[in-house]
Formats: sequence, structure tokens, C-alpha cells
Amino acid sequence: KYDAVKRCTSEGFECEKMAIEKIKHFISKDALNIDGLGKKVIEKFWDLNFIRLPQDIFKLNYNKIETLDGWGKLSVANLRYAIDQSKKISLEKLIFSLGIRHIGQENAKLIAGCFGSVQKFKNLLDFKKKDENLENLNSIDGIGEIQIKSIDLFCSNKKNTEVTNELIKELKIDDHKIVSSNSKLSGKTLMFTGTLN
Repeated sequence: KYDAVKRCTSEGFECEKMAIEKIKHFISKDALNIDGLGKKVIEKFWDLNFIRLPQDIFKLNYNKIETLDGWGKLSVANLRYAIDQSKKISLEKLIFSLGIRHIGQENAKLIAGCFGSVQKFKNLLDFKKKDENLENLNSIDGIGEIQIKSIDLFCSNKKNTEVTNELIKELKIDDHKIVSSNSKLSGKTLMFTGTLN
């Protein structure tokens, strides 16, 4: 039940090593997937103090980047375009990109389905509304005690809530879409009885 690895006690951006890894996760292929902004570029921008938090990606100084070795007008224009394109995401992608421990892509979809919109998801970031909204997650099949505890820990960290709120301002987040089906069983409730060997 417990991970047999050593982990940093920080769940936020206070620890530099955790912060840079969270930013790398944020731009990864399964999260925002920003072309031209890979792990090595993030490390370089970190060293140059261009990026300290995920939202810094959307406030980069492209004139400074253009003066760096290996960068020119075209590569900077491509990077700017890729970053602008990455701003339009789904709610589930936002949730996954935050890098909440134990919340993978499937869990992110379930959580997005529970809240439906980014405005309702923001209730988790409000200290007064957080507990009530964590209770709502209890009823989701596929979300267990470990995931809820992890979300609670993430949302209890002031820096995490600040970062998430800033990202919500920067990004264009689509509400969760429920996929409808036109099959003969759609809208029906099925019950199976009996036992399995």
C-alpha cells in the first residue's frame, strides 16, 4: 500500500527540485504538449531565471530568448506560436497538468466529469469550500481515499492554489464534455444478479 521510495516532503513549489519537475510535467506530451519547449529547454530557462512557476511560460520575454545561442527569429516565433496554441485546453488536461500525486489521466477525466466546469473545480482551491467538494469526489467510482488525500494535500498548499488560480486566468479551459451514445442501451440502467465463481 505504501510507496517504497524516498520522496520530497514538499507538495508545492517551495522546493526547487520539485518545482522544476512539476514544470516539466506541466509541458509534457500528455499535459500541455508545447512543441519546442522540452525538458532541456525548461532546465536552461530555469537556470536563466526565465521560469520559476508554470504560468511564467505564458509571460516569457521572447526578445531575451532570441539572443540566446541556438535561438533565432524563426525558432522563437515557433515557440511563441506553440505556447499560444497550448493555452486552449480541456478541464481534464488542466487537472492532469497540475501534477497532483496519484492523479493520472484517467483520474483527471473522472474529476473533470464530477465538476464539469473550471468554475466548479475552483471550489477545491477555496479553503472554505474545499472539504465539501472533496466529499463529492468520494462518490466517484475510480477515485479512492489515496487520490482524495492527495488532492486535499495539494489544495491545502497555498502556493499550489496560487499557481492553479494564475493558470486558470492564463488558459482558455473548455468545460468537460459528456460523450453521448446513440446505442440501444444509452439512457438505460442495467442490473445483473447472481454470483460469479
